[in-house]
Amino acid sequence: MASTTGRSYTNLIIGSFLLLIAVITFFPFYYVIVASFSDANLLREGHLLLLPQGFSLSAYKMIFSNQRFVNCFNVSVLRTVLGLIINLTLQCMVAYPLSRKYLPGRKYFTLYIIFAMLFNGGIIPTYLIVKQTGLLDTIFALVIPGAISTWNVIILRSFFENIPESLEESAKIDGANDVYIFIKIILPLSKPVIMTIGLFIAVHHWNAFMDAVIYVTSSKLQVLQLYLRDMVVYMEKASLLGDGTMSSDVSSISLRTATIFTSTLPIIIIYPFIQKHFIKGVMIGAIKG
Repeated sequence: MASTTGRSYTNLIIGSFLLLIAVITFFPFYYVIVASFSDANLLREGHLLLLPQGFSLSAYKMIFSNQRFVNCFNVSVLRTVLGLIINLTLQCMVAYPLSRKYLPGRKYFTLYIIFAMLFNGGIIPTYLIVKQTGLLDTIFALVIPGAISTWNVIILRSFFENIPESLEESAKIDGANDVYIFIKIILPLSKPVIMTIGLFIAVHHWNAFMDAVIYVTSSKLQVLQLYLRDMVVYMEKASLLGDGTMSSDVSSISLRTATIFTSTLPIIIIYPFIQKHFIKGVMIGAIKG
């Protein structure tokens, strides 16, 4: 009886602590949502917000009427879709052969890939390669240089190793080749890990902006995160210099928070649909090293 009561108190303390951490983690995002929908005349930067101060969609109307925002949003969507398709395809094609024990030199190829993860050429050599291959100022400069992630390949390889080899042997007896086995058997059975790695890739491409700074100079290929950075810098300069070009109907904090919320909304919408696959893929991919 005493041990049961002790466990109950322990669970209560742990649960309360985790709830506190969850509230602390969620509050900044909640603040962004509340501030973005608040009335500019009632909102004061630096004040703690628990409830919206009035209600206004002026900030959202302003950002969606901005042609640069729309263009940057479209570029980010295009980059994410292309990156997801190209990166996931290449990583699966690398991980599957490495998961087969009959591959000659399998251990050496694995060590070579891990070595590339630990030691890379750096920013300048990578830039020179991108320049010499003619990828500068193209959408592919944001997708191809980082197409292979060693960490993702290791997770995919571990998952593929857990698929029974008897399935592959049975398919070969029926005359199936390696390509057919990979597309028709391995990939359908690997849906959880593919969804998991796909989420990793999509989030990476959606949030990345440093490669756009390095490889892209055209204003037509700027990503959404660059727009967000420039907007925050511009708002800070406007508040310091007293720039009067900003509409009086929208405060700087409303505009910034509305842009931040809009930039995170696509990932928030997608995640619930793949959550169960995400959890299962991570757990199964971690069974074997």
